[in-house]
Amino acid sequence: MEKYKCLLFLLQLIFTLNRVESENPACSSKIFCRGDLLRKVQMARIFSDSKTFVDMRLQKDEEAVLQSFKALPSNLTREQVIKFVSENFHPVGHDLEEWSPPDWVEYPMLIDQIKDANLRNFALKLNGLWKKLGRNISHEARKDPARSSLIVVPNPFIVPGGRFREYYYWDSYWVVRGLLICGMKDTVKGMIDNFIHLVKTYGFVPNGGRIYYTNRSQPPFLIPIVELYLEHTGDTDYVKSVLNDLEKEYQFWRQHRTVEIEMSPGRKYSLSIYAADMDTPRPESYYEDVHTAQTVSDADKPTLYQDIASAAESGWDFSTRWYNGTGPGKGSMSSMRTRQIVPTDLNSVLFYCEKLLEKFSRLAGSKQKADEYKNYAEARRVAIEAVLWDERRKIWLDYDRQLKSKQEDFYAASVVPLWAGVHQGDETREKDVLRTLKRVQVLSFPGGFPTSLFASGQQWDFPNAWPPLQHMLIAGLAQSTSKEVRQEAFNFGQKWITTTYKAWATTGHMFEKYNVSVHGAPGGGGEYTIQVGFGWTNGVVLDLLHRYPDQLTSGEEPYLKSTVESEIRSEGCFLEKSITLLICNVLLGIFWFVFQGFRA
Repeated sequence: MEKYKCLLFLLQLIFTLNRVESENPACSSKIFCRGDLLRKVQMARIFSDSKTFVDMRLQKDEEAVLQSFKALPSNLTREQVIKFVSENFHPVGHDLEEWSPPDWVEYPMLIDQIKDANLRNFALKLNGLWKKLGRNISHEARKDPARSSLIVVPNPFIVPGGRFREYYYWDSYWVVRGLLICGMKDTVKGMIDNFIHLVKTYGFVPNGGRIYYTNRSQPPFLIPIVELYLEHTGDTDYVKSVLNDLEKEYQFWRQHRTVEIEMSPGRKYSLSIYAADMDTPRPESYYEDVHTAQTVSDADKPTLYQDIASAAESGWDFSTRWYNGTGPGKGSMSSMRTRQIVPTDLNSVLFYCEKLLEKFSRLAGSKQKADEYKNYAEARRVAIEAVLWDERRKIWLDYDRQLKSKQEDFYAASVVPLWAGVHQGDETREKDVLRTLKRVQVLSFPGGFPTSLFASGQQWDFPNAWPPLQHMLIAGLAQSTSKEVRQEAFNFGQKWITTTYKAWATTGHMFEKYNVSVHGAPGGGGEYTIQVGFGWTNGVVLDLLHRYPDQLTSGEEPYLKSTVESEIRSEGCFLEKSITLLICNVLLGIFWFVFQGFRA
Protein backbone atom coordinates (compact mmCIF):
# COMPACT_ATOMS: atom_id res chain seq x y z
CA MET A 1 0.00 0.00 0.00
CA GLU A 2 2.85 2.38 0.89
CA LYS A 3 4.36 1.70 -2.54
CA TYR A 4 1.14 2.80 -4.27
CA LYS A 5 0.91 5.88 -2.05
CA CYS A 6 4.44 6.79 -3.06
CA LEU A 7 3.59 6.28 -6.74
CA LEU A 8 0.45 8.41 -6.38
CA PHE A 9 2.48 11.14 -4.71
CA LEU A 10 5.02 11.14 -7.55
CA LEU A 11 2.25 11.34 -10.15
CA GLN A 12 0.68 14.27 -8.32
CA LEU A 13 4.07 15.98 -8.08
CA ILE A 14 4.68 15.55 -11.83
CA PHE A 15 1.20 16.92 -12.55
CA THR A 16 1.85 19.92 -10.31
CA LEU A 17 5.21 20.64 -11.90
CA ASN A 18 3.67 20.39 -15.34
CA ARG A 19 1.02 22.87 -14.29
CA VAL A 20 3.69 25.28 -13.06
CA GLU A 21 5.72 24.90 -16.25
CA SER A 22 2.63 25.41 -18.43
CA GLU A 23 1.27 28.26 -16.33
CA ASN A 24 0.86 30.22 -19.55
CA PRO A 25 0.27 27.51 -22.18
CA ALA A 26 -1.05 29.85 -24.87
CA CYS A 27 2.09 31.98 -24.62
CA SER A 28 5.03 29.73 -23.80
CA SER A 29 7.96 31.64 -25.31
CA LYS A 30 10.74 32.15 -22.76
CA ILE A 31 11.63 35.41 -24.47
CA PHE A 32 8.45 37.05 -25.67
CA CYS A 33 6.06 35.86 -22.96
CA ARG A 34 7.82 35.03 -19.71
CA GLY A 35 11.20 34.30 -18.15
CA ASP A 36 14.30 36.03 -16.83
CA LEU A 37 15.41 37.45 -20.18
CA LEU A 38 12.11 39.24 -20.67
CA ARG A 39 12.23 40.57 -17.12
CA LYS A 40 15.83 41.81 -17.34
CA VAL A 41 15.37 43.60 -20.66
CA GLN A 42 12.04 45.20 -19.82
CA MET A 43 13.10 46.32 -16.34
CA ALA A 44 16.30 47.86 -17.77
CA ARG A 45 13.93 50.25 -19.57
CA ILE A 46 16.07 50.49 -22.70
CA PHE A 47 13.00 51.48 -24.75
CA SER A 48 10.50 54.17 -23.81
CA ASP A 49 7.71 51.84 -25.00
CA SER A 50 7.85 48.31 -23.55
CA LYS A 51 6.08 46.95 -26.65
CA THR A 52 9.16 47.68 -28.76
CA PHE A 53 11.23 44.82 -27.35
CA VAL A 54 8.63 42.07 -27.67
CA ASP A 55 7.98 43.13 -31.29
CA MET A 56 11.62 42.58 -32.30
CA ARG A 57 12.62 39.50 -34.32
CA LEU A 58 15.35 37.12 -33.12
CA GLN A 59 18.52 36.91 -35.20
CA LYS A 60 19.03 33.30 -34.04
CA ASP A 61 16.88 30.48 -32.72
CA GLU A 62 15.37 30.99 -29.28
CA GLU A 63 17.59 28.41 -27.54
CA ALA A 64 20.75 30.00 -28.93
CA VAL A 65 19.66 33.42 -27.70
CA LEU A 66 18.80 32.00 -24.28
CA GLN A 67 22.23 30.34 -24.07
CA SER A 68 23.90 33.66 -24.90
CA PHE A 69 21.86 35.30 -22.19
CA LYS A 70 22.80 32.67 -19.60
CA ALA A 71 26.49 33.33 -20.30
CA LEU A 72 26.11 36.95 -19.20
CA PRO A 73 26.81 38.07 -15.61
CA SER A 74 23.79 38.14 -13.31
CA ASN A 75 24.25 41.84 -12.44
CA LEU A 76 23.83 43.20 -15.97
CA THR A 77 24.27 46.91 -16.53
CA ARG A 78 21.86 48.83 -18.76
CA GLU A 79 24.62 49.20 -21.37
CA GLN A 80 25.17 45.42 -21.39
CA VAL A 81 21.45 44.85 -21.92
CA ILE A 82 21.45 47.28 -24.85
CA LYS A 83 24.46 45.50 -26.38
CA PHE A 84 22.87 42.05 -25.91
CA VAL A 85 19.62 43.12 -27.56
CA SER A 86 21.38 44.75 -30.53
CA GLU A 87 23.47 41.58 -31.10
CA ASN A 88 20.56 39.14 -30.88
CA PHE A 89 17.47 40.96 -32.20
CA HIS A 90 16.52 42.65 -35.45
CA PRO A 91 15.03 46.18 -35.30
CA VAL A 92 11.30 46.39 -34.59
CA GLY A 93 9.07 45.73 -37.61
CA HIS A 94 11.60 43.46 -39.33
CA ASP A 95 9.06 40.62 -39.77
CA LEU A 96 6.42 42.72 -41.54
CA GLU A 97 6.31 44.20 -45.04
CA GLU A 98 4.26 47.06 -46.45
CA TRP A 99 1.39 45.77 -48.57
CA SER A 100 -0.84 47.55 -51.06
CA PRO A 101 -4.26 45.84 -51.28
CA PRO A 102 -4.91 44.69 -54.89
CA ASP A 103 -8.59 45.68 -54.66
CA TRP A 104 -7.79 49.27 -53.69
CA VAL A 105 -9.06 51.88 -56.14
CA GLU A 106 -8.07 55.53 -56.19
CA TYR A 107 -11.59 56.86 -56.62
CA PRO A 108 -14.23 54.76 -54.78
CA MET A 109 -17.93 55.33 -55.51
CA LEU A 110 -18.42 57.16 -52.21
CA ILE A 111 -16.48 60.20 -53.41
CA ASP A 112 -19.03 61.37 -55.98
CA GLN A 113 -21.80 61.16 -53.40
CA ILE A 114 -20.15 63.65 -51.00
CA LYS A 115 -21.47 67.17 -51.55
CA ASP A 116 -18.86 69.20 -49.62
CA ALA A 117 -15.67 69.66 -51.69
CA ASN A 118 -13.35 69.68 -48.65
CA LEU A 119 -14.91 66.47 -47.35
CA ARG A 120 -14.56 64.83 -50.78
CA ASN A 121 -10.85 65.53 -50.62
CA PHE A 122 -10.80 64.32 -47.00
CA ALA A 123 -12.41 61.03 -48.02
CA LEU A 124 -9.93 60.59 -50.88
CA LYS A 125 -7.01 61.00 -48.49
CA LEU A 126 -8.52 58.54 -46.01
CA ASN A 127 -9.00 56.02 -48.79
CA GLY A 128 -5.32 56.46 -49.63
CA LEU A 129 -4.34 55.59 -46.06
CA TRP A 130 -5.47 51.98 -46.56
CA LYS A 131 -2.35 51.46 -48.69
CA LYS A 132 -0.15 52.95 -45.98
CA LEU A 133 -1.73 50.74 -43.30
CA GLY A 134 -1.52 47.50 -45.31
CA ARG A 135 0.88 44.85 -43.98
CA ASN A 136 1.95 41.34 -44.88
CA ILE A 137 4.03 38.90 -42.86
CA SER A 138 7.45 38.54 -44.50
CA HIS A 139 8.59 35.34 -46.18
CA GLU A 140 11.32 35.02 -43.54
CA ALA A 141 8.79 35.27 -40.70
CA ARG A 142 6.46 32.75 -42.35
CA LYS A 143 9.33 30.33 -42.92
CA ASP A 144 10.60 30.52 -39.34
CA PRO A 145 7.76 31.85 -37.14
CA ALA A 146 9.41 30.83 -33.83
CA ARG A 147 11.85 33.72 -34.08
CA SER A 148 9.10 36.30 -33.81
CA SER A 149 6.19 37.13 -31.53
CA LEU A 150 3.91 37.45 -34.58
CA ILE A 151 1.03 35.03 -34.95
CA VAL A 152 1.28 33.90 -38.56
CA VAL A 153 -2.03 34.17 -40.44
CA PRO A 154 -2.71 33.26 -44.08
CA ASN A 155 -3.52 36.70 -45.53
CA PRO A 156 -2.29 40.29 -45.43
CA PHE A 157 -4.21 42.75 -43.27
CA ILE A 158 -4.80 46.38 -42.33
CA VAL A 159 -3.22 47.61 -39.09
CA PRO A 160 -4.35 50.51 -36.86
CA GLY A 161 -1.06 52.41 -37.23
CA GLY A 162 1.78 53.74 -35.09
CA ARG A 163 2.97 51.30 -32.40
CA PHE A 164 0.15 48.95 -33.40
CA ARG A 165 2.07 47.15 -36.13
CA GLU A 166 -0.21 44.11 -36.28
CA TYR A 167 -3.97 43.57 -36.62
CA TYR A 168 -6.17 44.12 -33.57
CA TYR A 169 -9.47 42.43 -32.88
CA TRP A 170 -12.11 45.04 -32.12
CA ASP A 171 -10.33 47.76 -34.11
CA SER A 172 -10.99 45.65 -37.18
CA TYR A 173 -14.76 46.12 -37.00
CA TRP A 174 -14.44 49.83 -37.82
CA VAL A 175 -11.54 49.23 -40.20
CA VAL A 176 -13.76 46.77 -42.09
CA ARG A 177 -16.60 49.30 -42.25
CA GLY A 178 -14.26 51.75 -43.95
CA LEU A 179 -12.76 49.16 -46.29
CA LEU A 180 -16.18 47.98 -47.46
CA ILE A 181 -17.34 51.55 -48.07
CA CYS A 182 -14.25 51.90 -50.27
CA GLY A 183 -15.21 48.70 -52.14
CA MET A 184 -12.38 46.52 -50.77
CA LYS A 185 -14.33 43.28 -50.33
CA ASP A 186 -11.43 40.93 -51.07
CA THR A 187 -9.23 42.57 -48.44
CA VAL A 188 -12.05 42.20 -45.90
CA LYS A 189 -12.63 38.55 -46.77
CA GLY A 190 -8.93 37.88 -46.28
CA MET A 191 -9.03 39.52 -42.86
CA ILE A 192 -12.10 37.50 -41.87
CA ASP A 193 -10.33 34.33 -42.98
CA ASN A 194 -7.43 35.31 -40.72
CA PHE A 195 -9.79 35.60 -37.75
CA ILE A 196 -11.38 32.26 -38.60
CA HIS A 197 -7.88 30.75 -38.65
CA LEU A 198 -7.31 32.15 -35.14
CA VAL A 199 -10.58 30.66 -33.87
CA LYS A 200 -9.60 27.27 -35.30
CA THR A 201 -6.17 27.56 -33.61
CA TYR A 202 -7.03 29.08 -30.23
CA GLY A 203 -10.79 28.68 -29.88
CA PHE A 204 -11.22 32.47 -29.84
CA VAL A 205 -9.77 35.61 -31.43
CA PRO A 206 -6.85 36.98 -29.39
CA ASN A 207 -6.48 40.67 -28.54
CA GLY A 208 -4.08 41.16 -31.47
CA GLY A 209 -1.65 39.45 -33.79
CA ARG A 210 1.10 38.60 -31.27
CA ILE A 211 1.61 35.48 -29.19
CA TYR A 212 1.78 37.57 -26.03
CA TYR A 213 -1.88 38.44 -26.64
CA THR A 214 -3.10 34.84 -26.63
CA ASN A 215 -4.17 34.89 -22.98
CA ARG A 216 -6.91 37.39 -23.65
CA SER A 217 -9.36 38.47 -26.30
CA GLN A 218 -11.06 41.81 -27.00
CA PRO A 219 -14.72 42.79 -27.40
CA PRO A 220 -16.15 40.01 -29.65
CA PHE A 221 -16.76 41.68 -33.01
CA LEU A 222 -16.03 38.80 -35.42
CA ILE A 223 -19.72 37.95 -35.88
CA PRO A 224 -20.68 41.62 -36.54
CA ILE A 225 -17.74 41.85 -38.98
CA VAL A 226 -19.17 38.91 -40.92
CA GLU A 227 -22.56 40.65 -40.91
CA LEU A 228 -20.96 43.73 -42.49
CA TYR A 229 -19.40 41.54 -45.17
CA LEU A 230 -22.76 39.87 -45.85
CA GLU A 231 -24.50 43.25 -46.16
CA HIS A 232 -22.01 44.44 -48.77
CA THR A 233 -21.63 41.20 -50.76
CA GLY A 234 -24.77 39.11 -50.24
CA ASP A 235 -22.43 36.10 -50.02
CA THR A 236 -24.60 33.76 -47.93
CA ASP A 237 -22.54 30.73 -48.98
CA TYR A 238 -19.47 32.22 -47.30
CA VAL A 239 -21.42 32.93 -44.11
CA LYS A 240 -22.66 29.34 -44.04
CA SER A 241 -19.10 28.06 -44.55
CA VAL A 242 -17.78 29.87 -41.45
CA LEU A 243 -20.86 29.52 -39.24
CA ASN A 244 -19.43 26.68 -37.13
CA ASP A 245 -16.35 28.78 -36.38
CA LEU A 246 -18.47 31.79 -35.44
CA GLU A 247 -20.41 29.59 -33.04
CA LYS A 248 -17.14 28.31 -31.58
CA GLU A 249 -15.97 31.85 -30.86
CA TYR A 250 -19.32 32.71 -29.27
CA GLN A 251 -19.13 29.62 -27.06
CA PHE A 252 -15.73 30.77 -25.78
CA TRP A 253 -17.42 33.81 -24.25
CA ARG A 254 -20.37 31.77 -23.02
CA GLN A 255 -18.22 29.10 -21.38
CA HIS A 256 -15.23 31.08 -20.11
CA ARG A 257 -16.51 34.60 -19.48
CA THR A 258 -19.95 34.07 -17.92
CA VAL A 259 -20.96 34.66 -14.30
CA GLU A 260 -24.20 34.37 -12.38
CA ILE A 261 -25.72 37.43 -10.72
CA GLU A 262 -28.26 36.96 -7.94
CA MET A 263 -30.34 40.12 -7.64
CA SER A 264 -32.59 38.67 -4.94
CA PRO A 265 -33.47 35.17 -3.69
CA GLY A 266 -34.68 33.16 -6.65
CA ARG A 267 -33.73 35.83 -9.23
CA LYS A 268 -30.49 34.81 -10.90
CA TYR A 269 -29.13 36.04 -14.25
CA SER A 270 -26.21 34.97 -16.42
CA LEU A 271 -24.08 37.78 -17.84
CA SER A 272 -20.52 38.09 -19.14
CA ILE A 273 -17.36 39.71 -17.84
CA TYR A 274 -13.80 40.32 -19.04
CA ALA A 275 -11.37 37.84 -17.49
CA ALA A 276 -7.92 37.34 -19.03
CA ASP A 277 -6.18 34.01 -18.45
CA MET A 278 -2.91 35.33 -17.03
CA ASP A 279 -1.61 36.43 -13.65
CA THR A 280 1.79 37.86 -14.60
CA PRO A 281 2.82 41.24 -16.05
CA ARG A 282 1.77 41.81 -19.66
CA PRO A 283 4.91 41.24 -21.80
CA GLU A 284 4.22 44.33 -23.93
CA SER A 285 3.77 46.48 -20.80
CA TYR A 286 6.00 44.57 -18.40
CA TYR A 287 7.73 47.55 -16.82
CA GLU A 288 4.46 49.43 -16.38
CA ASP A 289 2.69 46.49 -14.71
CA VAL A 290 5.56 45.80 -12.31
CA HIS A 291 5.61 49.48 -11.39
CA THR A 292 1.83 49.47 -10.79
CA ALA A 293 2.09 46.40 -8.53
CA GLN A 294 4.82 47.86 -6.31
CA THR A 295 2.29 49.04 -3.74
CA VAL A 296 0.55 45.67 -3.25
CA SER A 297 1.77 42.58 -1.43
CA ASP A 298 3.40 39.70 -3.31
CA ALA A 299 0.36 37.55 -2.50
CA ASP A 300 -1.95 40.08 -4.17
CA LYS A 301 0.17 40.70 -7.28
CA PRO A 302 -1.20 37.78 -9.39
CA THR A 303 -4.77 39.00 -8.82
CA LEU A 304 -3.84 42.55 -9.78
CA TYR A 305 -1.99 41.38 -12.91
CA GLN A 306 -5.03 39.37 -13.98
CA ASP A 307 -7.33 42.34 -13.50
CA ILE A 308 -4.95 44.60 -15.45
CA ALA A 309 -4.89 42.10 -18.35
CA SER A 310 -8.68 41.76 -18.12
CA ALA A 311 -9.02 45.53 -18.51
CA ALA A 312 -6.80 45.24 -21.58
CA GLU A 313 -9.19 42.56 -22.87
CA SER A 314 -12.01 45.09 -22.58
CA GLY A 315 -10.23 47.47 -24.97
CA TRP A 316 -10.54 50.14 -22.26
CA ASP A 317 -6.93 50.09 -21.13
CA PHE A 318 -7.15 51.92 -18.86
CA SER A 319 -10.01 53.65 -17.05
CA THR A 320 -11.34 54.45 -13.59
CA ARG A 321 -14.21 52.24 -14.70
CA TRP A 322 -12.20 49.25 -13.45
CA TYR A 323 -10.90 50.82 -10.23
CA ASN A 324 -12.00 50.00 -6.73
CA GLY A 325 -14.42 52.73 -5.70
CA THR A 326 -13.98 52.21 -1.98
CA GLY A 327 -11.29 51.33 0.55
CA PRO A 328 -7.47 51.33 0.24
CA GLY A 329 -6.07 52.23 -3.16
CA LYS A 330 -9.26 53.98 -4.28
CA GLY A 331 -8.85 55.64 -7.64
CA SER A 332 -5.53 54.11 -8.65
CA MET A 333 -4.28 51.45 -11.07
CA SER A 334 -3.24 49.28 -8.13
CA SER A 335 -6.91 49.03 -7.12
CA MET A 336 -7.90 47.46 -10.47
CA ARG A 337 -10.63 44.79 -10.16
CA THR A 338 -11.98 44.38 -13.67
CA ARG A 339 -13.40 40.90 -13.10
CA GLN A 340 -15.81 42.25 -10.48
CA ILE A 341 -17.46 44.53 -13.04
CA VAL A 342 -20.29 43.29 -15.30
CA PRO A 343 -19.90 45.56 -18.36
CA THR A 344 -22.82 47.05 -20.27
CA ASP A 345 -20.90 47.13 -23.55
CA LEU A 346 -19.69 43.51 -23.54
CA ASN A 347 -23.14 42.13 -22.82
CA SER A 348 -24.71 44.36 -25.44
CA VAL A 349 -22.22 43.17 -28.08
CA LEU A 350 -22.89 39.55 -27.10
CA PHE A 351 -26.63 40.18 -27.36
CA TYR A 352 -26.04 41.48 -30.88
CA CYS A 353 -23.92 38.40 -31.67
CA GLU A 354 -26.72 36.13 -30.47
CA LYS A 355 -29.23 37.90 -32.71
CA LEU A 356 -26.86 37.56 -35.67
CA LEU A 357 -26.22 33.87 -34.99
CA GLU A 358 -29.97 33.38 -35.00
CA LYS A 359 -30.11 35.12 -38.40
CA PHE A 360 -27.16 33.15 -39.81
CA SER A 361 -28.60 29.84 -38.56
CA ARG A 362 -31.89 30.55 -40.34
CA LEU A 363 -29.92 31.33 -43.52
CA ALA A 364 -28.26 27.93 -43.12
CA GLY A 365 -31.65 26.24 -42.69
CA SER A 366 -31.10 25.26 -39.07
CA LYS A 367 -34.30 26.23 -37.27
CA GLN A 368 -33.31 24.42 -34.07
CA LYS A 369 -30.08 26.37 -33.71
CA ALA A 370 -31.80 29.60 -34.70
CA ASP A 371 -34.36 29.13 -31.94
CA GLU A 372 -31.57 28.34 -29.47
CA TYR A 373 -29.78 31.61 -30.22
CA LYS A 374 -33.07 33.48 -30.12
CA ASN A 375 -33.57 32.14 -26.58
CA TYR A 376 -30.00 33.08 -25.62
CA ALA A 377 -30.56 36.64 -26.86
CA GLU A 378 -33.86 37.00 -25.05
CA ALA A 379 -32.38 35.67 -21.81
CA ARG A 380 -29.50 38.14 -22.08
CA ARG A 381 -31.88 41.02 -22.87
CA VAL A 382 -33.92 40.20 -19.76
CA ALA A 383 -30.70 39.99 -17.70
CA ILE A 384 -29.44 43.34 -19.03
CA GLU A 385 -32.79 44.89 -18.17
CA ALA A 386 -32.81 43.40 -14.66
CA VAL A 387 -29.16 43.94 -13.74
CA LEU A 388 -27.83 46.85 -15.81
CA TRP A 389 -30.77 49.15 -16.54
CA ASP A 390 -31.18 51.88 -13.92
CA GLU A 391 -34.77 53.02 -13.88
CA ARG A 392 -34.11 56.05 -11.69
CA ARG A 393 -31.26 57.42 -13.79
CA LYS A 394 -32.80 56.19 -17.07
CA ILE A 395 -29.60 54.67 -18.45
CA TRP A 396 -27.66 51.39 -18.50
CA LEU A 397 -24.87 51.14 -15.93
CA ASP A 398 -22.16 48.57 -15.15
CA TYR A 399 -22.85 46.26 -12.21
CA ASP A 400 -20.35 45.74 -9.40
CA ARG A 401 -20.42 42.09 -8.28
CA GLN A 402 -18.40 42.80 -5.17
CA LEU A 403 -20.56 45.67 -3.92
CA LYS A 404 -23.71 44.07 -5.36
CA SER A 405 -24.88 47.34 -6.85
CA LYS A 406 -24.73 49.36 -10.06
CA GLN A 407 -21.82 51.71 -10.62
CA GLU A 408 -23.26 55.20 -10.22
CA ASP A 409 -20.63 56.99 -12.29
CA PHE A 410 -21.12 57.73 -15.97
CA TYR A 411 -19.08 55.87 -18.62
CA ALA A 412 -19.60 55.99 -22.37
CA ALA A 413 -20.26 52.24 -22.46
CA SER A 414 -23.81 53.19 -21.47
CA VAL A 415 -24.65 53.98 -25.13
CA VAL A 416 -23.65 50.58 -26.54
CA PRO A 417 -27.04 48.96 -25.74
CA LEU A 418 -28.63 51.51 -28.11
CA TRP A 419 -26.24 50.43 -30.88
CA ALA A 420 -26.93 46.74 -30.20
CA GLY A 421 -30.72 47.18 -30.15
CA VAL A 422 -31.13 45.81 -26.62
CA HIS A 423 -34.06 48.22 -26.15
CA GLN A 424 -35.84 46.65 -29.17
CA GLY A 425 -36.54 49.99 -30.83
CA ASP A 426 -38.44 51.43 -27.87
CA GLU A 427 -38.66 55.19 -28.63
CA THR A 428 -39.44 56.02 -25.01
CA ARG A 429 -36.26 54.26 -23.88
CA GLU A 430 -34.20 56.05 -26.56
CA LYS A 431 -35.52 59.45 -25.51
CA ASP A 432 -34.98 58.64 -21.83
CA VAL A 433 -31.32 57.77 -22.49
CA LEU A 434 -30.87 60.86 -24.66
CA ARG A 435 -32.31 63.09 -21.91
CA THR A 436 -29.94 61.50 -19.38
CA LEU A 437 -26.93 62.10 -21.63
CA LYS A 438 -27.96 65.73 -21.98
CA ARG A 439 -28.65 66.09 -18.26
CA VAL A 440 -25.13 64.97 -17.35
CA GLN A 441 -23.86 67.22 -20.17
CA VAL A 442 -21.72 64.67 -21.99
CA LEU A 443 -23.14 65.74 -25.36
CA SER A 444 -22.25 69.40 -24.96
CA PHE A 445 -18.48 69.28 -25.49
CA PRO A 446 -17.12 70.80 -28.71
CA GLY A 447 -14.84 67.89 -29.61
CA GLY A 448 -17.02 64.81 -29.10
CA PHE A 449 -18.48 62.47 -26.52
CA PRO A 450 -16.20 61.88 -23.47
CA THR A 451 -15.39 58.37 -22.30
CA SER A 452 -16.00 59.33 -18.68
CA LEU A 453 -16.22 62.41 -16.46
CA PHE A 454 -13.06 61.55 -14.52
CA ALA A 455 -9.86 63.43 -15.41
CA SER A 456 -7.65 60.59 -14.16
CA GLY A 457 -4.79 60.77 -16.65
CA GLN A 458 -5.82 57.40 -18.08
CA GLN A 459 -6.63 57.37 -21.77
CA TRP A 460 -10.12 55.85 -21.41
CA ASP A 461 -11.25 58.70 -19.20
CA PHE A 462 -11.93 62.42 -19.58
CA PRO A 463 -11.10 64.36 -21.75
CA ASN A 464 -10.63 61.67 -24.40
CA ALA A 465 -13.18 60.81 -27.07
CA TRP A 466 -12.71 57.48 -28.86
CA PRO A 467 -13.96 56.85 -32.44
CA PRO A 468 -15.73 53.50 -31.78
CA LEU A 469 -17.82 55.01 -28.97
CA GLN A 470 -18.70 58.04 -31.11
CA HIS A 471 -19.82 55.68 -33.87
CA MET A 472 -21.94 53.48 -31.60
CA LEU A 473 -23.68 56.54 -30.17
CA ILE A 474 -24.42 57.96 -33.63
CA ALA A 475 -25.41 54.61 -35.18
CA GLY A 476 -27.56 53.75 -32.18
CA LEU A 477 -29.51 57.01 -32.41
CA ALA A 478 -29.64 56.93 -36.24
CA GLN A 479 -31.60 53.65 -36.32
CA SER A 480 -34.45 55.15 -34.25
CA THR A 481 -37.95 55.52 -35.68
CA SER A 482 -38.09 58.95 -34.02
CA LYS A 483 -37.21 61.87 -36.30
CA GLU A 484 -36.08 63.85 -33.25
CA VAL A 485 -33.64 61.13 -32.16
CA ARG A 486 -32.33 60.66 -35.71
CA GLN A 487 -31.68 64.40 -35.91
CA GLU A 488 -29.57 64.15 -32.75
CA ALA A 489 -27.58 61.39 -34.45
CA PHE A 490 -26.86 63.67 -37.41
CA ASN A 491 -25.98 66.62 -35.18
CA PHE A 492 -23.43 64.53 -33.34
CA GLY A 493 -22.13 63.07 -36.60
CA GLN A 494 -21.52 66.61 -37.84
CA LYS A 495 -19.64 67.44 -34.63
CA TRP A 496 -17.37 64.41 -35.02
CA ILE A 497 -16.68 65.16 -38.69
CA THR A 498 -15.75 68.74 -37.78
CA THR A 499 -13.41 67.49 -35.03
CA THR A 500 -11.58 64.93 -37.14
CA TYR A 501 -11.47 67.11 -40.26
CA LYS A 502 -10.04 70.10 -38.41
CA ALA A 503 -7.36 67.93 -36.73
CA TRP A 504 -6.41 66.40 -40.09
CA ALA A 505 -6.40 69.75 -41.92
CA THR A 506 -4.16 71.24 -39.21
CA THR A 507 -1.67 68.38 -38.73
CA GLY A 508 -2.08 66.07 -41.73
CA HIS A 509 -2.79 63.16 -39.35
CA MET A 510 -5.67 61.00 -38.17
CA PHE A 511 -5.45 60.27 -34.46
CA GLU A 512 -6.34 57.27 -32.34
CA LYS A 513 -8.36 59.47 -29.97
CA TYR A 514 -9.36 63.13 -29.59
CA ASN A 515 -9.85 65.73 -26.86
CA VAL A 516 -13.51 66.63 -26.27
CA SER A 517 -12.65 70.04 -24.83
CA VAL A 518 -10.96 71.38 -27.97
CA HIS A 519 -12.19 71.19 -31.55
CA GLY A 520 -9.62 69.24 -33.55
CA ALA A 521 -7.18 68.39 -30.75
CA PRO A 522 -5.69 64.91 -30.30
CA GLY A 523 -6.22 63.04 -27.04
CA GLY A 524 -3.56 61.96 -24.58
CA GLY A 525 -2.75 60.13 -21.37
CA GLY A 526 -2.18 56.44 -20.70
CA GLU A 527 0.86 54.24 -21.19
CA TYR A 528 2.08 55.54 -24.55
CA THR A 529 2.28 58.69 -26.65
CA ILE A 530 -0.22 59.92 -29.26
CA GLN A 531 -0.61 57.44 -32.13
CA VAL A 532 -1.46 58.38 -35.69
CA GLY A 533 -2.75 56.36 -38.62
CA PHE A 534 -5.42 55.51 -37.71
CA GLY A 535 -7.52 52.53 -38.70
CA TRP A 536 -10.73 52.82 -36.71
CA THR A 537 -10.80 56.62 -36.90
CA ASN A 538 -10.66 56.42 -40.71
CA GLY A 539 -13.40 53.79 -40.74
CA VAL A 540 -15.76 55.85 -38.56
CA VAL A 541 -15.29 59.01 -40.63
CA LEU A 542 -15.86 57.13 -43.90
CA ASP A 543 -18.98 55.53 -42.42
CA LEU A 544 -20.38 58.96 -41.47
CA LEU A 545 -19.60 60.38 -44.91
CA HIS A 546 -21.38 57.38 -46.42
CA ARG A 547 -24.33 57.80 -44.03
CA TYR A 548 -24.78 61.56 -44.59
CA PRO A 549 -23.01 62.32 -47.91
CA ASP A 550 -25.04 65.38 -48.91
CA GLN A 551 -25.59 66.84 -45.43
CA LEU A 552 -22.21 66.96 -43.70
CA THR A 553 -19.99 69.99 -44.10
CA SER A 554 -16.37 70.68 -43.26
CA GLY A 555 -17.24 73.84 -41.30
CA GLU A 556 -17.26 77.55 -41.99
CA GLU A 557 -13.51 78.13 -42.09
CA PRO A 558 -11.38 76.80 -44.97
CA TYR A 559 -9.19 74.69 -42.69
CA LEU A 560 -7.42 72.98 -45.57
CA LYS A 561 -5.14 75.68 -46.99
CA SER A 562 -3.15 73.33 -49.18
CA THR A 563 -3.21 69.60 -49.71
CA VAL A 564 0.49 69.68 -50.64
CA GLU A 565 1.29 71.66 -47.49
CA SER A 566 -0.42 69.00 -45.36
CA GLU A 567 1.49 66.20 -47.06
CA ILE A 568 4.96 67.76 -46.65
CA ARG A 569 4.43 69.04 -43.09
CA SER A 570 7.54 68.14 -41.06
CA GLU A 571 7.39 65.67 -38.17
CA GLY A 572 9.10 68.22 -35.93
CA CYS A 573 6.35 70.76 -36.55
CA PHE A 574 3.71 68.14 -35.83
CA LEU A 575 5.34 67.15 -32.56
CA GLU A 576 5.66 70.78 -31.49
CA LYS A 577 1.94 71.37 -32.09
CA SER A 578 1.02 68.11 -30.39
CA ILE A 579 2.94 69.06 -27.24
CA THR A 580 1.14 72.42 -27.14
CA LEU A 581 -2.20 70.67 -27.59
CA LEU A 582 -1.38 68.21 -24.82
CA ILE A 583 -0.70 71.07 -22.41
CA CYS A 584 -4.03 72.61 -23.41
CA ASN A 585 -5.70 69.23 -22.86
CA VAL A 586 -4.51 69.02 -19.27
CA LEU A 587 -5.43 72.62 -18.39
CA LEU A 588 -8.85 72.42 -20.02
CA GLY A 589 -9.57 69.05 -18.40
CA ILE A 590 -8.94 70.56 -14.98
CA PHE A 591 -11.01 73.63 -15.84
CA TRP A 592 -14.01 71.67 -17.16
CA PHE A 593 -14.25 69.16 -14.34
CA VAL A 594 -13.05 69.95 -10.86
CA PHE A 595 -15.60 67.47 -9.55
CA GLN A 596 -15.81 63.87 -10.75
CA GLY A 597 -18.61 61.53 -11.78
CA PHE A 598 -22.30 62.13 -11.84
CA ARG A 599 -24.90 61.50 -9.18
CA ALA A 600 -28.52 61.60 -10.16
